[in-house]
Amino acid sequence: MKKLLCALFALMICVCFCACERRVFDIGDKRDAKLTVHFIDVGQGDCILMESGGEFVLIDSGERDYSDRVTDYIKEQGANKLSYVIATHPHSDHVGGMRSILNSIGADNFITKESDSDTYAWTKLLKTVEEKGIQYFDAEVGDSYTFGEAEFTIMGPISDSYEEYNSASVVTKVTCGDISFLLTGDSDNVSNNEMMDAGENLRADVLKLGHHGSNDATSSRFLQAVDPMFAVISCGKNNDYGHPHKETMDRLSLIGCQTFRTDTQGTIVAETDGTKLRITTAFDDAGGNYTSGDKRHDISLLNPVGNKSSMLFHDPICEGVRTMNPEHMVELSSREEAIEQGYAPCPVCNP
Repeated sequence: MKKLLCALFALMICVCFCACERRVFDIGDKRDAKLTVHFIDVGQGDCILMESGGEFVLIDSGERDYSDRVTDYIKEQGANKLSYVIATHPHSDHVGGMRSILNSIGADNFITKESDSDTYAWTKLLKTVEEKGIQYFDAEVGDSYTFGEAEFTIMGPISDSYEEYNSASVVTKVTCGDISFLLTGDSDNVSNNEMMDAGENLRADVLKLGHHGSNDATSSRFLQAVDPMFAVISCGKNNDYGHPHKETMDRLSLIGCQTFRTDTQGTIVAETDGTKLRITTAFDDAGGNYTSGDKRHDISLLNPVGNKSSMLFHDPICEGVRTMNPEHMVELSSREEAIEQGYAPCPVCNP
């Protein structure tokens, strides 16, 4: 508990250092990278381009206004055609520009989760896929696809229907050698909890945060399951939603997870040779380096905290923890343990 109190104190005064050992390395020329992942800056939206062995995969596209920029960017990387295109869900900030991109570049395969959405962008996109003879795949958990020296596996959504389209986002885990990425679309805590409860192996070196860093998509429990070395947030500068939310950033800061943001750093590029990982940004000199096997963050700092006086348990970033009498604090290893011991979730932070 002393360790948590020290970490919370550091968080409150905004002094947070990366918990991992940092060292610079060279994976060689870009052509030697076995997998390159581009988190393209499309404002308040998502767009990810992946390349391995000369094969390209596009996940989402951003709004229609960004379609020309994304198309040019894809062509600049040397792509004449996309091997796979994944539409995580029907919202226009994820698929608004996809129809135009398919018309300009084309694709062999299209993957999404069947949806009842009838928006213009979504219906026109599906019609384009059909007209161009692009092979359609309904995203099924456990299905894996290979491109170059990498592969991606569908991790979610688990259920067939949800109240919100965000919950139905297609979640993919991309692997190259010992390095992995978890790419979540707008997947929220509803879907994330289902993946964890189903026993999915969500552990990844890089996590693309769900729903642009919203508090409803990155719980402490989910961060523990993924245990990321780096986090990437795709969002627009000064967006109307306040993304990324303070609670999300506090959780990442608590464990010292280095975070990259398209709103402040532009397009973010991750390269790996399967063992080493390098991240660079467009607008500044910030970067990240990691070698498989390096020391990871102390995710136990995200364990729930019980109050034996109130018999409530809290998310570790909850104000209730910061003001709690240390004599009432109880160390808990999980949400399940808290409930088993008779603690109820805090109604404020809803851990």
